Amino acid sequence: MDAGTLSIRQVFDRDCRHIVPLYQRRYVWERELQWEPLWEDIRAVAERRLLKQDTRPHFLGAIVLEQVPNPSGFLETRLVIDGQQRLTTLQVFLEALCDFAEEHGPEQFHKALRKLTRNDDPMSVDEIEIFKVWPTNIDQEDFRRVMLAGSPAELRKEYDVSPQAKSVNNNIGDAYLCFHELLTEWLDPGDESYEQRLNALYESILKYLRLVVIDLDQNDDPQLIFETLNARGTPLLPSDLIKNFLLHKARQDGDEPAALYTKYWMPFDENHEYWQKELGRGHARRARIDIFLQHFLTLKKKDDVSVAHLYGAFREFASNNVWGSASDIVSSIRSYAEVFRSFDQLSIESRVGLFFYRLNAMDVGTAFPFLMELFSHFEADEATVTKIVCDLESFLVRRMVCQLSTRGYGRFFIDLLPCLESESPAHCVRDYLLASDAENRRWPNDEEFRIAWEQTPLYTKLVRARVRMLLEAVEQELFTDKSEKLQFGEKLTIEHVMPQHWHGNWALPNDKPQVEAELEREKLLHTVGNLTLLTKKLNPSVSNSGWLTKKAALEEHSGLAMNRSIIKKKDWTEEEITKRSERLSKLALSIWNRP
Repeated sequence: MDAGTLSIRQVFDRDCRHIVPLYQRRYVWERELQWEPLWEDIRAVAERRLLKQDTRPHFLGAIVLEQVPNPSGFLETRLVIDGQQRLTTLQVFLEALCDFAEEHGPEQFHKALRKLTRNDDPMSVDEIEIFKVWPTNIDQEDFRRVMLAGSPAELRKEYDVSPQAKSVNNNIGDAYLCFHELLTEWLDPGDESYEQRLNALYESILKYLRLVVIDLDQNDDPQLIFETLNARGTPLLPSDLIKNFLLHKARQDGDEPAALYTKYWMPFDENHEYWQKELGRGHARRARIDIFLQHFLTLKKKDDVSVAHLYGAFREFASNNVWGSASDIVSSIRSYAEVFRSFDQLSIESRVGLFFYRLNAMDVGTAFPFLMELFSHFEADEATVTKIVCDLESFLVRRMVCQLSTRGYGRFFIDLLPCLESESPAHCVRDYLLASDAENRRWPNDEEFRIAWEQTPLYTKLVRARVRMLLEAVEQELFTDKSEKLQFGEKLTIEHVMPQHWHGNWALPNDKPQVEAELEREKLLHTVGNLTLLTKKLNPSVSNSGWLTKKAALEEHSGLAMNRSIIKKKDWTEEEITKRSERLSKLALSIWNRP
């Protein structure tokens, strides 16, 4: 057995066939779980090259190959014992990039990339030998189509689907379309930086993307190795690997690993239902302990850390002895873990607890490294913490309503950390939030926020949890002892006062041309002025009924303060929606004020 780390160039630049045996499963990778994460990894390396930042090799995983004896003069051949999904995906990605370069230039990139996807051996007699990877039988025809199509348009023709189709109903073909789309978006041929970006991407692929390649010889049992690598045991979490690494380091430091485990790490295992619970959606779904350790390492490194590469980043950082002994590191982990868990134990009746409730609705996880440090320093100083989280909430809510990008939030919150070392942290944070006019960092002013609040169709622009959170905040601001108090956690339903399906029972105003009146109605339908909360979802037939029936149903199903002004109306028109949006915007400006 021979094992080594090879670059993508070393794997694919030479003439060699990587054949997937018949017994291997078909290609099953998908967009959300594999293609997009792979692209994010590649793009991250390329963006570091663009910024001329230090770039370390990025490992894409391991493959296991078995040498196949060939007569002299024939192409070198390997059987793919493990890693066929990864190898196939890399070839499809390179083919998409190669076709893209052929269309948009420069020509030398297309020629260089073609060498990574085609063998060029004049002694080859079989046309399929031009492919560097040849999948298992069931995928061979689809792979051939994709690799020879030349463009997404031609591939769609090959599969007889519409010119705009996102899928050709085949995973290999869909992978090609996905990568071509992502490459087009990022490279942007019309942008003046196009060639710089293409060059950075090409350099990243050749120099900085690595595979661990295990080459078996005739003395190794490939089936046994395949079964071992694909054993059905529960896969280790990054946190498991980190724990083992720290305990091993403790022994090297001369500490007693068992005592260290009992004192600091055992609470993670004793409260496994909490720490092992998976959070997030799709490919971003992770155990809570891994998410916490990602935040912890981000805080310590003062740099973004991907949870997908958490263990490698942790091991590299901890090995530099910047933190001191294993005991120092694991003690610090335990301390921040208690702070992190305390966030879930805050009462929602408190202002700080309410902040975390709203932060969860906005799903801004990148704020947690900063918040962990804030509470670690100032948990006992309630006034300072409250001022800071209120300003952060206003900043985040206003940006969300104004539809400003969340990209860059990770770096933003890291850059905010030095404020916690200042003499007046609350003032420093506020000044920092107010300082920038950059699109990805600015705190929207009152006029921008008011216009966005009144005019944006928030119901269609935001996920339901965020719309519900905004309406709940308005309800809290309206609460008096004469109204029903909002109960958090209650299954509140967002209801359109004028229904989405209004055509049957809600006549258009007759003082405007019908087309103009309908366009105005559709424009206002999903704005905040037409949205409310109910404690019980209305029957669709009632929900779509005329105003008098709808009004009675609203009165029956909720005593919330926001509904009192609605049910007093004799009619519910576009004018009433506009007026209510304006009234609610004044409340929103008060809730999320900006100095």
